Amino acid sequence: LLAASLLPLFSCMQSGRRHALRALRIGGPVRGAATLLHESRIPTDHFQDSLPKMPVPALSDTLSKFLYFAEPLVSDDEHLLARRGVSAFAGAEGPALQAELLASSERQYTSYISAPWFDMYLRDRAPLLLNYNPQLTFEDEAARPSQANRAARLCHAAGRFLLTLEAGVLEPDVFHTKPKVSQTPLWREAVRLMPRSVAFYGAAATGAYALDMSQYANLFRSTRLPRPELDELSTCSDSRHVVVQRGGAFWAVDLLTPAGEPVPPSQLQGAFEAILASPADARGGSAGVGHLTSLPRGEWAALREQLCAAAPANAASLKQIDEALFAVCLDGSSPEELGEVNRAMLHGRGIDRWLDKSFQLVVTENAKAAINFEHSWGDGVSVLRLANEMFDASTALPTDTPAPPAAPPRRLDFELPPPLAAAVEEAGRRFDATIAGTDLATVMTDAFTTAALKKGGVSPDGMMQMSFQLAMAKMSGRTVSTYESASTAAFKHGRTETIRSATPESRAFTDAFTDPAATPSA
Repeated sequence: LLAASLLPLFSCMQSGRRHALRALRIGGPVRGAATLLHESRIPTDHFQDSLPKMPVPALSDTLSKFLYFAEPLVSDDEHLLARRGVSAFAGAEGPALQAELLASSERQYTSYISAPWFDMYLRDRAPLLLNYNPQLTFEDEAARPSQANRAARLCHAAGRFLLTLEAGVLEPDVFHTKPKVSQTPLWREAVRLMPRSVAFYGAAATGAYALDMSQYANLFRSTRLPRPELDELSTCSDSRHVVVQRGGAFWAVDLLTPAGEPVPPSQLQGAFEAILASPADARGGSAGVGHLTSLPRGEWAALREQLCAAAPANAASLKQIDEALFAVCLDGSSPEELGEVNRAMLHGRGIDRWLDKSFQLVVTENAKAAINFEHSWGDGVSVLRLANEMFDASTALPTDTPAPPAAPPRRLDFELPPPLAAAVEEAGRRFDATIAGTDLATVMTDAFTTAALKKGGVSPDGMMQMSFQLAMAKMSGRTVSTYESASTAAFKHGRTETIRSATPESRAFTDAFTDPAATPSA
């Protein structure tokens, strides 16, 4: 089992990164302050050449941790068999495979886990729906704007973020442990003057740890293309539009002018209002095509090929979607309750979603908003940064009246012959069945807070993780393997890694709380 787990890792390292992130597109034209979000004194990619590589753990550590985390999940007899297998592996294939992994890591300036991580995401044939695409919900605005107005201001802010990134003046991601030292003009100037080859270590000496920003290269103009066995991350370098979805219809709306400047929010609002006012028949034959992106990846790959072959208009529309800066979903719901909001942002009705895009900005009729993002290209660090910058920049904009856009929205048409129309309908039924089989409940309590837990010497994160373990034990009577995310962005090409929160200690905890004979003291 262990050899089978390590061999694909070795194979990926040997073959190179087939889906390597493209380099950050840095060095765009200098723009005015009204166009950019800010102008960092430290270049965006200043630390990229000096980030440390993630160390490969010792084989003995890997094997001992495997046994430790397996213990609460298996019976005593099964754990005995695992110990024997580990012992045999350590005396046979293990050292040779470990040596190959170390040698491969030494040859490349990247994380040893990066290529296998991409391969794992892109090779999995499971649907993106619920399995991979998460969402981040924005805070509501104090004065509730219209759907079109909030979408316009958020899109304008995203466009400014893109231009700031491409100009190389987006402030680098840095984790400041001593902000009084490192978040000062003097520190920024000193770090700016450091050679790129040592900048990370110079900043780290002051308690400031730069984070890898390679994922930002796939944040915009990016999509995941379905393929029969291994999906492809596809990017475009010069598109200026977003793809807007409403009720199953698709439009292309320019976010940047031909000169590369952001389209004013008032014109974006005018474009979105025109889309919202479009008659029902404007959807043509495209209604529900987005449902296809929720299918298992192999099925969607085959149907996409059929869709492209069915009509030139289909291929042209898919190209516009693939190359869009990002997707905008003008959702037809007005959720208020927390659970309803989560459902709207996580999946909605599916008819106005395109799960393959790097990210989708979802805005409901009552102006609640979120980012839903495809997970293979990147993790929450970059998306959360984008969301925070978008929120701050959009809420600082005045609520203007709409204006006619210089370039009106362009509808993207699809022609669906009967077999494809039937496939779209079937995808919609399967989407509805998946959602119907998913439970979501929320509870709000003032019984304890983060501050109260810390005062009592209890970690809030630990409290939540043990709550998950206890809930599962009470519901199913067993302990299951559990994934808690941990960022390794302080390393070159660092991704989200796994904390296994199901441990022998957590198992003892849940056993104590579910034992009918247990007392508060024993």
